[in-house]
Amino acid sequence: INAEYGNERMHLLTWMKLVQPTLLERTMVVMAQIAYTPFFTALYLLSPAVAHRFVAYLEDEAVLQYTLYLNAIDEGEIENVDAPQIAKDYWNLSPDARLRDVVLVVRADEVMHRDMNHVFAAKVRAGK
Repeated sequence: INAEYGNERMHLLTWMKLVQPTLLERTMVVMAQIAYTPFFTALYLLSPAVAHRFVAYLEDEAVLQYTLYLNAIDEGEIENVDAPQIAKDYWNLSPDARLRDVVLVVRADEVMHRDMNHVFAAKVRAGK
């Protein structure tokens, strides 16, 4: 699970480099995290299996959204800019990697996170 958190942190740092959010946008993210943390903590304390399923479904939505993002890049709606160096370093992307390459590896990570959380939920349900 710690590796997953570190990986999600790299997603955040990568998108921060690409998107360059405003102070308002950053504030909104922090506020959402403040609201989400007690909710998820309570959910996990009540039912770890449900909490893992919830995360898996969030990850599934992320996979869908990254697929739509790829489609927008492919259709020219979003510019396929150079990948930030942090992404090239973390995912060992080629020096000429583009945004599309970043979206592909991040989406693959989200698939892995989704599947892991479904496995965790099943193990908790089975008492393992």
